[in-house]
Parts: sequence; structure tokens; C-alpha cells
Amino acid sequence: MKIAVLTRRQDAFSMVICREQVAAELRRAGAAVLPFAPGEPVPAEADLVWEPSLSGNRTPPALFRRVERPFIATVHGAVFHTLPWRELHASWRGAAVSQLRTWRTLRAWRWFGERAAAVATVSHYAAAEAAAAFGIPSHKLHPIYHGVDPVFTAEGRKEMGERPYFLQIAQYRPKKNVDRVIEAYGRLPQNGRPDLILIMPGYTKKISIPGIRLIREKQTPAELAAWYRGAVGFLFPSLHESFGMPLVEAMACGCPVITANAAACPEIVGDAALLINPRSVDAIRGAMAKLSADAALQQNLRQRGLARAAQFSWQKSAQAYLDLFERVLAKGGKR
Repeated sequence: MKIAVLTRRQDAFSMVICREQVAAELRRAGAAVLPFAPGEPVPAEADLVWEPSLSGNRTPPALFRRVERPFIATVHGAVFHTLPWRELHASWRGAAVSQLRTWRTLRAWRWFGERAAAVATVSHYAAAEAAAAFGIPSHKLHPIYHGVDPVFTAEGRKEMGERPYFLQIAQYRPKKNVDRVIEAYGRLPQNGRPDLILIMPGYTKKISIPGIRLIREKQTPAELAAWYRGAVGFLFPSLHESFGMPLVEAMACGCPVITANAAACPEIVGDAALLINPRSVDAIRGAMAKLSADAALQQNLRQRGLARAAQFSWQKSAQAYLDLFERVLAKGGKR
């Protein structure tokens, strides 16, 4: 099988990881992966075309109007059709630009969704979101989970601070909910509470609460794994996730997880995390207090998390893509 893969230089981190990891596993399985950039012709020898990096405000490329071979798209979420703009953007200017892109995307999906042979999504939640936002019929939607990098394992170096610490990791955006996490932490009794480590590139606000350390520099996967392994708990009360790679990374490192009871978070963690209302500061505070005071709960969540994380792999993800590609070709690319 020869698969043409649309490859952009600048994509969101999770999209790049998905594309590169799946492509590598497809090659190991014997498929020929043929990258091509926007503006370049689709490789003539390709049996089908994969667009791996669509989202709610990225307009499907017009080149697919002219593609005669079957094509499959991966949609990583439709958050711009789900959350209010105040939870997505730090300014009204950003919201206005995003809204314009969203309108264009909706118009493009009228023809793109009709022509696509299949649409992969990164979770069942993302499939439902894409169906609602773009009107994609259910028979075209195929949830395929991400995998996890093998560097994220419970074995290895731990980052040991001077005191126990909670951990939050994210590229800053309002939906990551860091301000509520900070407020919740500030409500914990100062005497005896763990520290809070925020690895948050892009976060520019000043923090004056004792015990909080803000790291704005990007960390390597190996450095992140060490932070996960050493933490009392990982805080990920995001307002929206279509998958949430850090959830699986934390669980794979044996780090207890506190996450949102909304969007795809419950689907990804299963019974291996404390689920809370992400819009409630008191709920976040209560979960932090409960976890830090209960060593048995920490151990229980570690074991459940390790078992849950073992269900995710890039080999498994790539095999699901390969199965989907084969089914599409077997149908002759019929939609």
C-alpha cells in the first residue's frame, strides 16, 4: 500500500506527534509513506491520500477538490465550535480571527465531508463533536486513539524537589485552566501543602503565591517524564480535550491524575483518575487536598494509571489506521 501524507512544517505538537509516530509504524508494517507538502502535487503512485492534521478552525485544503484517489482525514477536535471564545482566547482580537477561520472551515466541510472516504478522530468524544460541528455521518467516523512515547515509563529518573509537589504541564491557553488551578492551590492551608510546579510555556502572568514554581522553558520528553515520576499528582482539569496526551504520559509514568469530568478526559483515563468539575475552584482544591493526604489513594491511582496507560501504543494506533485504509481501498474509495 502506498499512502500519500500531507505534511506541514508548522502543526500543533500533538498533530506532529500523531503524524510522525503513525507514519513510522506504517513503514514498519510494510506500507510506503509518501510525504508531500501543501502546494505540491499528490504523489502519482499513491493508492490513497491521508490528511492527518485537521481541527475545528483549519480549513480543509482545496487540493482535495481535485484528488481522484480516495482520501482520509484525521480531525483532532472541534473546540472552536464547542467552547465560548473567552475560554479559548486571551483577547477579543484572537477571538475575531478565530471566528473568521471557523466560518471558512464550516463552509469548506460542506464539500470536504462529502468527498472524504472516511474521517478518523482521536476519541469517541471527538467523533461526536465532529459530527455535531461538521455534519459528518456516523458511518464515516472512526475513533482511533493516540499512543504514548516509550520514554514515558515508571522506570527512570525522578525529579526530586525540596518538597513534595503537584504538577501541571501544558502549552498555555485559557482552556488549560491554569488560573483556577493557581487559585485552588492558594486556598489550601499553607502549612504542609505540597509545592505546585507549573511547566507552562506561554504563561506570562505573575504569580505571588508561596510554593508555586513557574517553568516557562520547554522540556524534553525525558525531562517531562522525570517530573511526572516525582510528583504527588498531575493536575489536568482542562476545560476541553479531544484526547489529552499528557494524561496518558502521566499515567504511564505512575503519576496519580486529577482531571476534568468533561470532554474526552473521562474517556481517556477510565477509572484511573480523580474526576472533578473543571470550572469549580473548590472541586480542584478538594481533590488536591484529598490526594495529598491519602498515600493509599496515591498508590491505588498509580496502579490503575499504569494499567490504563498500557492500553495505548502507537503500534496499536497505526494498525487501526492501516485497517481503515485497507477497508477504504477494498470499497474502491466509495463514500
